[in-house]
Amino acid sequence: MSNRTGKNFTFIDLFAGCGGLSLGLEQAGFHPLLVSEVNKHAMETYMANRQGKGIKQEFDIHKLTNAKLGRYIDEWGNPDIDLVCGGPPCQGFSGIGHRRSFDIQKEDIPSNRLYLQMIRVIKKVKPKAFLFENVKGLMSGRWTKGGRKGEIWSDVSEAFKGIKGYVARHALLQAKHYGVPQNRPRVMIVGIREDLAGYTKKNCVKDAVAARFLPAGNGAVAPDLKDLLGDLVDPKYADKKATEKYLKDPSPGLAMDLRSMEDELTLKKGDLLTQQEYSNHKDEIREKFQWMIDNKAGRMQDLPSKWRTKKFAQRVLPPKWSDGPNITATSLPDDYVHYKQPRILTVREWARLQTFPDWYDFRGPRTTGGRRRAGDPDAGIWDRDLPRYTQIGNAVPVLLAKKIGENMFNILTGKIKLPVVL
Repeated sequence: MSNRTGKNFTFIDLFAGCGGLSLGLEQAGFHPLLVSEVNKHAMETYMANRQGKGIKQEFDIHKLTNAKLGRYIDEWGNPDIDLVCGGPPCQGFSGIGHRRSFDIQKEDIPSNRLYLQMIRVIKKVKPKAFLFENVKGLMSGRWTKGGRKGEIWSDVSEAFKGIKGYVARHALLQAKHYGVPQNRPRVMIVGIREDLAGYTKKNCVKDAVAARFLPAGNGAVAPDLKDLLGDLVDPKYADKKATEKYLKDPSPGLAMDLRSMEDELTLKKGDLLTQQEYSNHKDEIREKFQWMIDNKAGRMQDLPSKWRTKKFAQRVLPPKWSDGPNITATSLPDDYVHYKQPRILTVREWARLQTFPDWYDFRGPRTTGGRRRAGDPDAGIWDRDLPRYTQIGNAVPVLLAKKIGENMFNILTGKIKLPVVL
């Protein structure tokens, strides 16, 4: 999963999280000039994996003023920046958000208006293209309980499509169609500067995939989990806190790709394995998980009554997909039980579901819970912990981002001819 050769395009990544979108773009031939991410642990992860690349860091996007952007652009030599991308926080829109019991209107959640700050940056920088990504729930959200279904999406999409000098199109992509081992829907808005492609707002296909702004699913088959995670299985895991060396060589396929280092060397049996640390489950939890594995329990109601809770429903991950991936990695690692061992996934296994390579180093606390992870909107507390599991769960799958980046690379190099007309 190495970087492309040839011209490096430049980009600015806003609300970057731990860097899944950035990493995919980098693998497609893009170079980050600036990253903005308000959470200190996510930013630490981002920068730990990009040391020595001269990337400018900004935390609060409100402090990334137009004046400061102007100074950065002068310092870079007034380049024609290729891409501004970002996924403003989706608190209140995602499936996890819907699970919370907070009684608060979405219009009152400050982070739900941050897309306007992204638009401000786009207008200032005037890149060749922009990319907005977010959760599927954004498309059906209401600002208030009595509001119209989809009113949030209407406001967001029209705001991006109204940026002067750009033609913007959107599409809902499912990561599994791009070889990612999970079904992770993400809504994308792509804008292309009109002077580059000869577009007018009346002559291009409305769907972003049909218009070739975004890549079509190429029929890539997502690997079964036994093939993706099987090389990480340690039969003696219960006797140790972590497995620190690979116990076998990788099999061909995505697992081998994810064990490839940036210098193209592949991690072999006996090499250092990081972040394969196991959760210290109580005996009754292990018993419950083992029963679920043995009985192929897929729903909470399948469990004996002694194990049923009001907690989020848990399910056993399938070793093989029956009809393609039917899971979504979230910020909650205890949603899923390992397909073979009575435990939840490790950070490294969780990262593989998001197609992060094994060399990627996640910083911050391993996990946290309750109010620290969710914040307390009822009390006006918006700051949240972002432990490693949550950073990974919030990310754009790296492989999906790479496919999008390759498509954008081909647009900017003229290999994809635009416009596509009706």
